[in-house]
Amino acid sequence: MRQSIVLWCVTAAVLAAMAAPAEALRKRATYGIQTKAQPDAQAGGWFINLGITGARGKLVPEAPRVMEVAYVFPDTAAHGKLKVGDKIVGANGKAFTTPHKFGYGVTFFGYEGPMMDIGNALEASQGPALKGKLTFDVVRGEQKKKIVLTLPTRYGQFSKTYPFNCKKTDLILKELYAYLLRRQREDGSWSGRPHINAFAALALLAGGGEGAAPAVRKAMGYFAKTTNDRISYGGLDCWKYGLYGVCLAEFHLAKPNKHVLRELEEINRWLVKAQFDTHYRRGQGMGGWGHRPKDRPGGNGYGPINIITAQAMVAWALMAECGVEIDRKRFDLAHQFIAKGTNNIGYVWYKDGNGGNNKYADMGRTGASAVAHAVCPFNTTTYRPFALRNAKCIGTNYKTFPDTHGSPLLGMGWTALGAAVDPPSFRNLMDQHVWMFNLAHCPDGTFYYQPNRDNNPQDYGSDPRLSASAATALILAIKYKTLRIMGAKPAPGKD
Repeated sequence: MRQSIVLWCVTAAVLAAMAAPAEALRKRATYGIQTKAQPDAQAGGWFINLGITGARGKLVPEAPRVMEVAYVFPDTAAHGKLKVGDKIVGANGKAFTTPHKFGYGVTFFGYEGPMMDIGNALEASQGPALKGKLTFDVVRGEQKKKIVLTLPTRYGQFSKTYPFNCKKTDLILKELYAYLLRRQREDGSWSGRPHINAFAALALLAGGGEGAAPAVRKAMGYFAKTTNDRISYGGLDCWKYGLYGVCLAEFHLAKPNKHVLRELEEINRWLVKAQFDTHYRRGQGMGGWGHRPKDRPGGNGYGPINIITAQAMVAWALMAECGVEIDRKRFDLAHQFIAKGTNNIGYVWYKDGNGGNNKYADMGRTGASAVAHAVCPFNTTTYRPFALRNAKCIGTNYKTFPDTHGSPLLGMGWTALGAAVDPPSFRNLMDQHVWMFNLAHCPDGTFYYQPNRDNNPQDYGSDPRLSASAATALILAIKYKTLRIMGAKPAPGKD
């Protein structure tokens, strides 16, 4: 009896220490959101993946130093060891002493706390010292336990230069490529979401080799069939034209094809028609692309924004290298639109007219702008320094890498590509996010779309593993530098 009382007191003290005011922890719950995609539908909610353990967890504002187990997949390292409701309070002998932020704003950006601690512990456990042993300190009911999981060791640890010269990256990409090839639909697409289709195709084009060539050709056929030069007033087609234009241009640069060139000329005509060539509201919007505003005939959105504009600029820049005649004045207008939304540190805000401060948030727009200005084959004395400023902003303010409004996975892809414009910035971004890749890694070799500050569930509902696997494959495929958006040098005479 005395022992039980002492044990209860110790447990209560531990939980009290773990609990703290968590005003920064975003209270909008995601855990009840469902997906129909298997195997994640089995988990019963949008929980946090705990790496290759096979467990899922959740954080709550009342205990920001605790990762609570929410689900355990069968036939995984965690199965039979962790139980739903277990409160993980430490890993590999280190208590979680930092409360998780999970809030929004410069003060709260960052994932320090249980998520980062578990991700780093996963990396250490796959190294030669621990040989696959991962120890969790767990509070279960009134007891504190040490739970030892035996993880697969085939991945090992990321090299200090990853994704370059890294066996773990090579194995991950091999498995991701095989997964993407299996998941491609008969029509050449992967998803109803254009960025997932584009990222999967670009990743395979970058490093999938000859074995992926038929899938890449099929994807390019899909992109060609689903684009034209006609403006539609339904849907949000502005997203796919920039993304699919990038894909087709990279494909043509790799393997010149007159049919692809005609498709690029068609997309070019669409981009010209869709660009805002006059101010649409209070002197804003000129030069940008986006959702046609609701105060226009057939409008379905709120006007031009920087991420869509930057994607269109990337497409135009690559098209110019392919030999498509691009209207330089229109390209310069697009740059001016983005420049008006770029602040003193090189961060690109949501739309034009938001510059002039030193704050930052999610970096997807900044990354896309960096790529657009870096691959631009003209006006290099102005645009390449602009690209470098964007890239350095990412390398310095890297904490929002897993977060982007709308689609964090879209933002993550562009953030990494943009940072790669400046190798030291890319190195810093990747060094700071080893934990992130480990935490999103699933036992079957795929990657998972984690809950984030924006909590936008579209990629989760669509397919959390397909979407995250395509984005992760694209990011890690930067190692090949085979695409222009990844730093490949232009062909002689093209620059």
